[in-house]
Amino acid sequence: MARLGIDVGGTFTDVVVLHEDGRRVVEKVPSTPHDASVGILDGIAQIRRTRGVDVAALDTFSHGSTVATNALLESKLPRTALVVTRGFRDVLEIGTQLRGDLFDLRVAKPRPYVPRSLVFEATERVDRLGEVVTPLTDAEIARLVEEVRAADVEACAITFLFGFRNEEHERRLAAALREAMPELSVAVGCEVAPEIKEYPRACTTVVSAALRPLVARYMSGILSGLEPAGVTCPTFIMQSNGGVMKAEEAAANAHRMVLSGPAAGVLAATQVARQSAYPNQITFDMGGTSTDICLIHEGRARVERESVFEGRPMLVPQFDIHTIGSGGGSLASVDEAGGLRVGPESAGAMPGPACYGRGGTRPTTTDAHLVLGRIDPAAFLGGEMPLDVEAARRAVKTHVADPLGVDVDTAAIGILDVADAIMARGVRVVSVNRGHDPRDFYLLPFGGAGPMHALSVGALVDVGGVLIPPSPGTFSAVGLAGSDIKYTFARVVDAGVGDVPAEDVEALYQGMVETAAERFAGTGVKRVDHVRLARFRYAWQDNDVEVLIDAPELDAGALADAVKRFHEQHRFEFGHSNPEERVELVAVGLEAYGILDHGPGVPARTDEASGEPTRHREVYFKGPGRVRTPVYERGALAPGTVLRGPAIVEEREATTVVVPGTTLRVDDDLNLVITYDKPGEEA
Repeated sequence: MARLGIDVGGTFTDVVVLHEDGRRVVEKVPSTPHDASVGILDGIAQIRRTRGVDVAALDTFSHGSTVATNALLESKLPRTALVVTRGFRDVLEIGTQLRGDLFDLRVAKPRPYVPRSLVFEATERVDRLGEVVTPLTDAEIARLVEEVRAADVEACAITFLFGFRNEEHERRLAAALREAMPELSVAVGCEVAPEIKEYPRACTTVVSAALRPLVARYMSGILSGLEPAGVTCPTFIMQSNGGVMKAEEAAANAHRMVLSGPAAGVLAATQVARQSAYPNQITFDMGGTSTDICLIHEGRARVERESVFEGRPMLVPQFDIHTIGSGGGSLASVDEAGGLRVGPESAGAMPGPACYGRGGTRPTTTDAHLVLGRIDPAAFLGGEMPLDVEAARRAVKTHVADPLGVDVDTAAIGILDVADAIMARGVRVVSVNRGHDPRDFYLLPFGGAGPMHALSVGALVDVGGVLIPPSPGTFSAVGLAGSDIKYTFARVVDAGVGDVPAEDVEALYQGMVETAAERFAGTGVKRVDHVRLARFRYAWQDNDVEVLIDAPELDAGALADAVKRFHEQHRFEFGHSNPEERVELVAVGLEAYGILDHGPGVPARTDEASGEPTRHREVYFKGPGRVRTPVYERGALAPGTVLRGPAIVEEREATTVVVPGTTLRVDDDLNLVITYDKPGEEA
C-alpha cells in the first residue's frame, strides 16, 4: 500500500508518499501560481526522479487545492446568472441586517457575485411546507431559458423560495437549461445547499455555479497530465470538511473546495489527537503566505455549517479555520509613522524571501530567522536550496534596521516579535474568544515556518505546551495521503421536538445513509462509518446549535439525550440556557466516512538515534542574545530523549526552535513534546 498526497501552498508544493510499512518519502518543489497543476506534476516527476518512487504502483492520489479560494479572493469568476422566485430579485443585494460593525456608518456591503442585471425572476411559488402555490409552467420555463441564453453567461444558479422543501421547480428549470445549453454550468439550490435561510442559500449556489467551470478546467489539466506522468491510481481532491471526494465529482461540488488546502493539515492533526495523549490541540499551520489556526477539542475539530467568506455567507460544512495574513514570506517594512509592520503582503513563491536569491530585495520573517542563525543556510531543504545570508542581512538592514536606527539583530528579532503578536491574536480568536482556556491545549505547529514560531507564540497565549509531529514541514500532505472519502448530508425538519415523532426523524437519517451508500459505490472503500448530527434552537430564535446523536438509531430516548446536550452546549456557547423553553429541531445531518485504508500513524524509526548534537552554532534569542546553541538532527532523537532549551532541531523540511526556558521530550510516537519550565525549575 502506497498513497500519494500533494499539498499546494503559496510558496512550495509538498509531496508525500506513505508506505504501508511506515516509510514516508517527502519532497518539496516551488509552487506555480500561474497554474497550480504544473507544480503538482513537477512534484510527481521530482519524487520519482530523486526518491525512486514507483508512481505506477501508487494506490491512491489525494491533493488539496487553492484554485477555488483564489478565484473568490481575486473575484476572477466567469459571468454568472441567477434565477429566483419572482419578488426576490434583490436577495443578494439586500442580504441580511447583520453587520460586521454596528457603529461604522461607512461600512460597505460586499459586492454580489452576480449583478442585478443578471438576476432573473421566475413566476412560481412553493410555501414553507412544500405545497405548490403558483405552478412553474412550461411557457415560463421557455421564457427563462431564452433570457439566460440572451445574457451570454457561462454559469447559472437557481434558488427558488423553499426549494429545499419541494425540488420539482428547480430541477425542471435546470433540466431545460442543460438541454438548451449543454455548455452552461448549472447549479441548483436543492442540491448545493438544501437548507433554510434564503440569502446564504442563494450565495452558496451562485458560488457553486461560478466555480464549476474553473474547477473543471483545473481538474482536466491535472488528470490529463497524470497518465503521461505514470500515475494511474484513483485521484481524489480535499474538501473543506476534511474528507476527499472523487476527482470526477470536483466540478459539480466546487463550492466544497473553498478551504480545500488548509483542511488537510487539520485532518492530520485530528489523527494525531486521536492517537496520542493530547486530544486538545490548537493547530498552527504557518506556510509561506498565511497562517491557518483551528481548535481541536477531544479529538474532534469544530465544523461550521455556515461561515462567512469575504463578507458573504456560505452554507458549506468546513473546518472552523481562522486565517492570519502572516507567514514565512510575509514582508516587513517601516511605515510613515515609524511603526514596524509584518504582512499581510507576501513575497510569495516568486521572487520569495531575499535569501532565496530569486530577485527579492525586501525582508521577510524567513530572512529574519536566517539573520539570527536559526536556519542553517547550507542545510535548507537538505542542502538542495542554499540560502544567501548576506542578501537577508542587507534586506533587513536597508528596510528595517536603518529606518528604525537599530542594529540588524534587533531589527530581525523585532520582525519576529511583530509576526508572533499577530499570530497570537489568531490563536486567541479560536480559543479564548470561544470560551476555551489555552492552558488546556497543546499548540500543534506545522508548515515550513510553524515550528520556528510555535514556542514564542504559545508563550504569548499561555498554552499548555507545544506538540510538533513528525514531518511538520509536509504535514498537510501527510494528511492528504492518509485521508478518507467524506460526504455530508442535511435534511431540514424545522419543527418542535415534541411535534415530530422520533421514527420520522430516523427515517430521514436512513434516507441519507442510503444516499451515502450510492455515492460510495465503486470507490473501493473498506468500510463506511456514520456520524449523526442534529441542529436545535429555542423557539423563535435564529441561532442554532449542533450536537452529536450518540446512538446508532434515533428513538425517543436518544432524542431526549440530544436535547439535553443542546441545553448544555447552548450555555457554553451563549452563556445561558432555558431547559423549560420550547426547543425546535432545525435539521438533521449525516457525516459519512468511506475508509480507504488508514495510513501509518508514525514514520518508521531509525536505528541511528544517538540523541547527541551534530554541531553547535551561534543563535540569537530574545533576552540572552547570541548563544552557542546545540543543533540536533531530528532523526537522531529516539523516544524518551530529553533536551533543555536553547536548542535547534533540524530536519529536511522544517526547523524547530527550542527557546530558553523550555524542555523538549520525544514521545513514543516520535512527536516533540515541548513544555515551558516553571519559575525556579532546575535542569
